[in-house]
Amino acid sequence: MGADPAMKSAARFGLLLLTAAVLQRGLFSQLRVADVSADLFLLVAVVAGMTGGPDRGAVIGFFSGLVLDLLVQTPLGLSALVYCLVGFGAGRLQGSVLRTGRVLPAMLAAMASAGGVGLYAVVAEVVGQVSAVTARLPVVMIVVAGTNLLLYPLVRPVVAWAWDDQPGLRPATR
Repeated sequence: MGADPAMKSAARFGLLLLTAAVLQRGLFSQLRVADVSADLFLLVAVVAGMTGGPDRGAVIGFFSGLVLDLLVQTPLGLSALVYCLVGFGAGRLQGSVLRTGRVLPAMLAAMASAGGVGLYAVVAEVVGQVSAVTARLPVVMIVVAGTNLLLYPLVRPVVAWAWDDQPGLRPATR
């Protein structure tokens, strides 16, 4: 008798978020373009929405943002709220986009990443974070979108593995 698929996915996503935390803090925080690093947690939220649908994207986005909130000095829950919305939105958009080719989903991930950075800045301003929306914001959006575009082909199969219960994402040998 196998483990409950929901528990198996939860454990896999826990491992995925732990790995993302180590990579974000240990590697990607050091690899910067224009003094901006990739946002692996945002990419996990986007890809979770794209592969699992809007509801699942919102849940994984929430936990992805919560882990990030625990690692950085921002108001607790700010990233969780924004990444929840971005995961949901990416799932909604993916449902309306044709699933042909590899370029279109990667571009959607990049656009959702840029949108997530912009939404974060706006929500941060609303809750009183000083200087969240600055003239530098477009640069940050472009760099995060570009780096997440490059990382998308690496993150997508890992998120698909974490879901494990979706027939469309399973390897053909099962």
